[in-house]
Amino acid sequence: MINNNDLLAKLKEQTKFANMMKNGICECCGETNPYALQIFEDHHISTVGFSPETCVLCLNCHATITQRQNSIPPKFRSKQLDLKYRFPYVLLSHSALRYRMAETELSLLNQFYLEEQTWNT
Repeated sequence: MINNNDLLAKLKEQTKFANMMKNGICECCGETNPYALQIFEDHHISTVGFSPETCVLCLNCHATITQRQNSIPPKFRSKQLDLKYRFPYVLLSHSALRYRMAETELSLLNQFYLEEQTWNT
């Protein structure tokens, strides 16, 4: 027999997994892999301490963005800090996500134009 708390936790986890399955795509680089959903992770867009809002990222994008976030010393990432001191870190988090998206878009555009050059030859 399962107790209510365990049931709620299980349902919450299934819902989270269902959302990841529904998306099935990295919201940053567009990586898709419906047979290996374990490669996707939930990324807290505005950091865990600021907002529960997440997006689904592949391991590569998540690692790149997290590395940029971690470039800020831990004392400036603390949930204990006053909001005015935490807010720059939240901005950095958003910037890191946009930066990774821009890198991906530029790479795809460069790839497109390289391929396009071969069409006319």
